[in-house]
Amino acid sequence: MFSYDFPLSPRARTYLKLERVIKSAEACTDLDSIQHVMFALRCIVDFIDLVDGSSAIKIDLLKDLERCDGQLKSWLEDPECDTEYVESLRDKIKEAKSVLDSFTRQRTVLKDDPIIELIKPRFLTPGGINCFDTPMFDFWIHQPFEEKKARLESWLHELDCIKIPVFTILYLWRLCANPTDKIAKSGFMQETADTCDLINIQYDSSVQAYPVVSGFQSRVNIRFLPFEKGAPVGDIPFKLAYIKGNLQQ
Repeated sequence: MFSYDFPLSPRARTYLKLERVIKSAEACTDLDSIQHVMFALRCIVDFIDLVDGSSAIKIDLLKDLERCDGQLKSWLEDPECDTEYVESLRDKIKEAKSVLDSFTRQRTVLKDDPIIELIKPRFLTPGGINCFDTPMFDFWIHQPFEEKKARLESWLHELDCIKIPVFTILYLWRLCANPTDKIAKSGFMQETADTCDLINIQYDSSVQAYPVVSGFQSRVNIRFLPFEKGAPVGDIPFKLAYIKGNLQQ
């Protein structure tokens, strides 16, 4: 199955971008090639830019964590509630709020690291990372694996103050989603729904088309476009979940 998320609120867009760059960076921790090192660094630079570009990231995360916790707390009043499970989810929220407290835009380990400081602007220049423009990086990239591994792990550790809250919020949002069966007639579907933060589309991997979504919060247009230009697109069955920041039972 293909699974596709599309944000319908600005903060959901930021959360999904952060989730992607953090997961991508963590996927390169084996450092089995220079390309893996370069991609991990690019993801860390993207993380810095995303956080710097969102002026209210800490406030948004804290509000969403408190909303989630408030909803979970109300569930405990239901006599049929799995109390142990809900409390375990609330513990995740407590941990996320705790690490979020340590977040600061200064993040000296990342911003003052000489390698990141050197490489960050170089991603904007075609071929900007090379032995003659960035000799310090070229020297470091050829250091022993253990040295590079330790440095990368220290960088990734600095992401936790945002990673843990973002991953916790998205996990809880998705946990409470209720996908329903839909059909895109000739590859198209339009629908009005309750205001939500993002949608999730799932469809069979045999379908040679990809979804293009437009909409904002309560109105959604989904069009499946053929991967091969000009190929016919018939009726496409798929599952659609509306995911809300205010958790639903």
